[in-house]
Amino acid sequence: MMKNIIRIAVFLLLLLTGCVDGANTSKTVSGWAIGNDPDNAAVILHTDNGGITWGVQGDRSLWKGHYGADVSAVDERTAWAALGPNTSEGGMILQTSDGGSTWNVQMLPQEIPEGVKGIKGVSRDEAWAVGLSGPVMHTIDGGKTWKIVTTPGITFRQVNRIDVRGSDVWIADFGSGENGMIHSPDRGLTWRQEHLPGVAAGHGPMTASMVDTQVAWASVNMQGELYRTLDGGLTWKIDAPGLSGPNDIDDVCAVTANVAWAVQNTSGGGYVMRVTIVGNDVIKSDWYFPDYVYEGVSAFDEQRAWIVGYRAMSSSVELPKGSILYTDDGGKTWVPQRLPVNDADLWKVSFVGARR
Repeated sequence: MMKNIIRIAVFLLLLLTGCVDGANTSKTVSGWAIGNDPDNAAVILHTDNGGITWGVQGDRSLWKGHYGADVSAVDERTAWAALGPNTSEGGMILQTSDGGSTWNVQMLPQEIPEGVKGIKGVSRDEAWAVGLSGPVMHTIDGGKTWKIVTTPGITFRQVNRIDVRGSDVWIADFGSGENGMIHSPDRGLTWRQEHLPGVAAGHGPMTASMVDTQVAWASVNMQGELYRTLDGGLTWKIDAPGLSGPNDIDDVCAVTANVAWAVQNTSGGGYVMRVTIVGNDVIKSDWYFPDYVYEGVSAFDEQRAWIVGYRAMSSSVELPKGSILYTDDGGKTWVPQRLPVNDADLWKVSFVGARR
């Protein structure tokens, strides 16, 4: 009897702390989304209840004209955002350590004239960032100081995404074509360009999403298929071919070695996929949303995911410019989340504890 009571107590504790799956688990998590207002200034949205309610954060006068490029959530109090340049300044990095009550513009080691394209928080103290055409930057003191990480022999041309886990840093550099997956396996001490087979001339990787030190997923612009490495980047293969038409898969969030969510913009709206690889078989679940183009995805597992995007050109101008959808049943139902603003395009999203 006493053992059963203890088991029940432990389960309830885990459920309350979000350490096991439960119907209400996602309602307790924090996340951030980033986009742009009509003046091309970054808009930062925040939720502390899984998206039941969202609020606007930050003083946009501090980054007037700097568009939002990326956001990375670490914990309930800590997140980083990457911003593009405006007409007179280079890119910016913003950071919050108080849950978003204040967002601070951080001092960068040099001007980033083409903007900071990607950012990934590792802990409250550590984060990585990269400019559209470089450089790679790293902080280990919460952003008080950022340092340039040298990448000998590698020239960044048009970066689109960065992901970091442990000692591994992967950067998808679309501009470098078939050799555009750039990887450091040792916290930036050494770097290499990894080859993606089957990449047509003028194309290159758009996304990088890590599972662990051996497994990562990627996509290539204008190719509706997903790549995967199972050996730490030594070899990449098209493990999920022929998923969709020839449009950009703009974001990928891998939740296991064999399962990933992806969003693709199309000429008429947004296309969302959950891809499962079982041996040589590829199982695809997909959804099409004609009113919005989806550009960002953050997922915990095969069931729970958020996607963010902006109004399609063919849609009614009376619709809000931005959209966030959430599923907790693997995509059987997608629930629109109420936004605090109607005039912001949304580009990327990141939830605490999620894979992205």
